[in-house]
Amino acid sequence: MVEITIDPTTRIEGHHGTVLEVEDGQVVEAKSQMKMFRGAEIITIGRQPNDAAQLTGMVCGVCFLCHRLCSSKASEDAAMNAGVYDGPPRNAVLLRDAAEGIFYLWNHAIHLFALAGPDYSDAVADTGFDRIDPLEGDGYQSALANQRKLMKALTEFGGRAPHPVGYIPGGLATKADASTIEQVKSRVREVSEWLGPTDAIPEVLENVQNGEFDPTLGEGLHDVVSILVGAAQMGAAELGEGPNRFYSNGIFEDPDTGELFLPRGVYRDGQVELMDKEEIVEGITEDTEYSWYTDESAGAPTEAPPPEPDLDKEDAYSWGKAPRFDGQSVEVGPLARLVVADLDPFDLRETLGGGSAESNTLNRLIARAQEVVLVRDQVLEWLDAIDPSEPFVNDFPKEFTGEGVGLFEPSRGALSHYVDIEDGIIERYQIITPTLWNIGPRDGEGQPSIMEEAIVGDPVDDVENPLDILRTVRSFDPCLACAVHVRSPESEYETIIEPARPEMAGAGASCEVRDSPMMDDD
Repeated sequence: MVEITIDPTTRIEGHHGTVLEVEDGQVVEAKSQMKMFRGAEIITIGRQPNDAAQLTGMVCGVCFLCHRLCSSKASEDAAMNAGVYDGPPRNAVLLRDAAEGIFYLWNHAIHLFALAGPDYSDAVADTGFDRIDPLEGDGYQSALANQRKLMKALTEFGGRAPHPVGYIPGGLATKADASTIEQVKSRVREVSEWLGPTDAIPEVLENVQNGEFDPTLGEGLHDVVSILVGAAQMGAAELGEGPNRFYSNGIFEDPDTGELFLPRGVYRDGQVELMDKEEIVEGITEDTEYSWYTDESAGAPTEAPPPEPDLDKEDAYSWGKAPRFDGQSVEVGPLARLVVADLDPFDLRETLGGGSAESNTLNRLIARAQEVVLVRDQVLEWLDAIDPSEPFVNDFPKEFTGEGVGLFEPSRGALSHYVDIEDGIIERYQIITPTLWNIGPRDGEGQPSIMEEAIVGDPVDDVENPLDILRTVRSFDPCLACAVHVRSPESEYETIIEPARPEMAGAGASCEVRDSPMMDDD
């Protein structure tokens, strides 16, 4: 038996390690270690709902829309449950949909080109796909340029990006005029042209498989499909096989009917079960058996207190909790959303990934690519439906007592915020992030998380470079900034930050921090 510790496993997003037990060249057990404490919920206590939206919005600098929006939705739900609020106006619902849709395009591009895609580039895997080589590849650089256009579009609505300030309980703090909306649409159209037409995907797939490149069918499509073909060549369909249980909160709400473009529900035992909000909330619990939290921190998130650390807990190995749905581990993310929605555009997962509802490393990549074109084709419609002459916010009550839950689907998967408000002041707050669902620790029944289970059985040909394991971990798009945070001790330290380019002027910068118990990202 060989024990391997991979730390970190992520490229840029947080502190995560994986401990593997390897026997006869295969993983027989895996432990997912989240290395930092999260205390974002704690600092919302005693504050107003608007403060919670601002504070929890800072939980992650990558998913920088979702927490602010989800917090706002939780507070709105509490006010509606209290009978003192009717909900955000139509324009707010549409613009929230459009903004998150644009964010999907931006964040999926980051995953495909920067976080997971390099594993299948020519530079890393000798696949021949040098356009997706990190930093140097023409496709990689083009993706960065188009991501910047999307970031500018988000800035138009939120005032800044990351951490926009426009989204509040009640709707939006900003009013988008016709000129702003048109500027955003123009940038989305430019990115759409780079990507290429959706109906060209079958021809682009054939081109990539034959080593051909036709920019008239979309440079972006050719590069994205190259990542998928490279992953297929590396055997990704046989890696990271999960239990085929999925959960989605649903997203993109029709303001007139309340219907969700991507529906809410679970997939288990080979079938989809569409659910309402109450059924979803009822099914969720958290376990802390192997987490550095007290036993009292476990249970239903509608009742449990904010996380209470227990550093001396025996057998604990993670700062992440173990969320479960009806007592089972479930996978969240693009693959979960599309499986619950029964969508497999062009049958790509069926033909390349071993089945449309099969959980594996390749299908997670395919679903993310499929979701890009699905959402891209809707964003402009949502923007067109906004009427700048109508309100973007409804007055939100200040002093009320109520309990609320915000359900949302950022790009990484199911997110939920839970708030109890007494006379306008927050008494209790909880957050369950997508990364916790996918890569948390075991639960009290010994049931591993989705990622811990998916890694078991994966081959380890080279203990010095277990690349297949890393490919599986990255296929979940883990974001530890979103899942866990660090509290620095009262201490004094100094570090020297070297310039990114040594040839630039300057001899480095000194950064000194004294007596700072601040909560930090990562």
